[in-house]
Amino acid sequence: MTNLGLGLLLFAIFHPAVDADSVTSETELIHGNVTKRIPFPEGRLRAPNPDITVLSNDTLPNDARILPTIGNGHIATVVKTDTMCMNGLYNGYAIKTHRAQLPAILIRNVTFDSRVSSNYSIDFKNGMFVESHTGQGFSVVLKMYAHRSLPQLMVTEVFIQNDQNKTLQVNLNSGTANVTDFDDLDKKLSGDRTSPSEDVGVFYGRVKEFEYSWTQTQDVTMVYSRIPSAISVDPQHRLARLFLLSVDSNRQVARERFTEGVDHFLNNTLESQHVQSWQNLWNSGRIDVTGNDKLATLTYSSLYYILSSLPLSENPDFIGLSPGDLAHGLMYNGHVFWDQETWMYPPIQLFHSQIGKAMIKTRVRTLDNAKHQAMMRDFNGAMYPWESAFSGYDVTPIPPYFQFEKHITGDISFAVRQYIYLTRDTHFLIHERGNEMIRDIAEFWASRAVFNKRTGLYEIYNVMPPDEEHQQVNNSVYTNTVAKLSLELPEFIDGILGQQSKALYKEVADRLYIPFNETGQYHPEYDGYPLGEKVKQADVVLMGFPLMIAMPEDVRRNDLHIYENATPSGPAMTWGMFAIGYLELNNTSDAARLFEKQEGNVATPFNVWTENADGTGAVNFITGMGGFLQSLLFGYGGFRIYPERIDFHGRLPPSTTCFNITGVDYLGGSLDFSFTDDTTTVKLTKEAKHSMNLKYEEKTVPLILNKQHVFKSKPASLQPDFPPLPTRSTVTSGTKKATNVAKHTSSSSVSVLALTLMTISRYMFL
Repeated sequence: MTNLGLGLLLFAIFHPAVDADSVTSETELIHGNVTKRIPFPEGRLRAPNPDITVLSNDTLPNDARILPTIGNGHIATVVKTDTMCMNGLYNGYAIKTHRAQLPAILIRNVTFDSRVSSNYSIDFKNGMFVESHTGQGFSVVLKMYAHRSLPQLMVTEVFIQNDQNKTLQVNLNSGTANVTDFDDLDKKLSGDRTSPSEDVGVFYGRVKEFEYSWTQTQDVTMVYSRIPSAISVDPQHRLARLFLLSVDSNRQVARERFTEGVDHFLNNTLESQHVQSWQNLWNSGRIDVTGNDKLATLTYSSLYYILSSLPLSENPDFIGLSPGDLAHGLMYNGHVFWDQETWMYPPIQLFHSQIGKAMIKTRVRTLDNAKHQAMMRDFNGAMYPWESAFSGYDVTPIPPYFQFEKHITGDISFAVRQYIYLTRDTHFLIHERGNEMIRDIAEFWASRAVFNKRTGLYEIYNVMPPDEEHQQVNNSVYTNTVAKLSLELPEFIDGILGQQSKALYKEVADRLYIPFNETGQYHPEYDGYPLGEKVKQADVVLMGFPLMIAMPEDVRRNDLHIYENATPSGPAMTWGMFAIGYLELNNTSDAARLFEKQEGNVATPFNVWTENADGTGAVNFITGMGGFLQSLLFGYGGFRIYPERIDFHGRLPPSTTCFNITGVDYLGGSLDFSFTDDTTTVKLTKEAKHSMNLKYEEKTVPLILNKQHVFKSKPASLQPDFPPLPTRSTVTSGTKKATNVAKHTSSSSVSVLALTLMTISRYMFL
């Protein structure tokens, strides 16, 4: 259905052609046996407006894999399915751990005794799934959403208007609370202990196994409104009925939030509070394009799906982003990979600094266990696992990935680098273990690199690059580069904090071998890479962006051409990186071709991405969405983040007439950008920690709050007036021994460490 058609349908639903006096002027708000009458609430009964932030269809897709999701970073579900997931809740021991599947005690379907016309919409702007059904003389609308500011709540509101002269029956098909249907829960200790006659049910669940403990447990409580088999509505009557589900690991919190949700509903504020929270998110960071509605909607849907798996701000219980979002708990087992830092983090950090920090803090949360893992492998510092879940220990199920894919530790350091460049958050560095994490990662790479006496260079052996089709190589150019950047970061941090620098990091970084073919003027993917051999995904090209390694244009061009030809297919995020590279070279035709190639991974009608263009792989692949958003922000927006400035050069994406970027967070301030074919507009909308200057050509313009500055489009920079750095000194101490790490390990941690070592040894070669 077209957006115009949807608008006409919704008008018909809520403006029926009947005598206004014949239908009651009030609406009943009903939850359980509680009823409250309010004046007819036009706003409450409004379905999505037909604009670029709504996708609608008359039918649901036959493939349930591409149904849309609703979530809020704490809980999430794929609509119309019988399971849901909660952040941090996993089941399974060691490498078998995965997000626990919980019963989605929600309305799955509605049916009628007469014929209806139906419509299904995902409303990205307001964060809800809406379905509407219109029959002869009646209309029914269901709104489902994971409440954005009351994160324990999954809400279903049913609005019914019966203009007939007879009773209307709406049949409900709901999810079950039968514990026998869910393999992740201990059937002896889980289940509903309340009477079916009660309006409110309480389901208690306990997962069967915890990752690395035989005694620790994880519990969940689900407080829910009982769902009847049908709702009967009197003639000439309208009502709004609430079905609420509250989910938390804390029983009291789950109960209290349920009560709070009912109160908000009866006071007509539950939905409006949720909508306002989403509106605040969009107001503080979004991308808008004009002239290309398909692209405009794709930008909103991509941001929506990523944000739906994230908390609103820092949360000590947040585990991290998985490639298949929170709702798809079994996609990659709900584990956290490099995808979080490399693909989803950059666009979120640019728009929502506090949410970006929440992502960074997921790695601080597991820093101690990363140190333990480095010690177990006889390295110094902190070594993060390729796949992690609740504990932060390695839960990678396939041995080669567990053994060799170590670039993730450098990816985490690079994300922290971006965070510090954009925020100069010294409190995080000093009081929230940020500086400690940065130095521990550098320690790891300093101990992981091996000095080659013949060449006088440091090298890194036995690794798996991002191109996972080559599973054990020496000197992966990407791995060595992120290692080098990790070793260089402490010196920058030392300058900010005025603290001593360790000469070892600079020594290893300066002499770390980066493979390069002088004859062909390109970067081999690793030592001995056969030119033209097929690779899985973007790898070498990531040196140019996001790693921003300076290189001559002909080298960058050669890398792009060689590895595009060597990558006949690949996961969704690959093509956005090639597009960014070609835009750096002002090759707009190849950039547009590869930018648009990303759309091949988008499934209609609800813009659910798949990992591969043929529909295989992870579903609702937010990794690909992150790469797509980066191709807009860092490709067509031209944004580059440096220690002392942000560069940008706005150009129009394909088939657009205007490109707006709202709410770029920088040093505590916020800026809006607008690009047309020939002009750039910059506006400071929130004061930053330091005064901000706009520089282009030979001009320097101080930015004034809420005052637009317009100039002819060209490369430009934002340059803050940073104060002088504190003085510092250099020390030449060598690397610390791995045993020094052990001095800070408690007896209980040693016990966990021993258990982990034993478990990994047991499973390594399964």
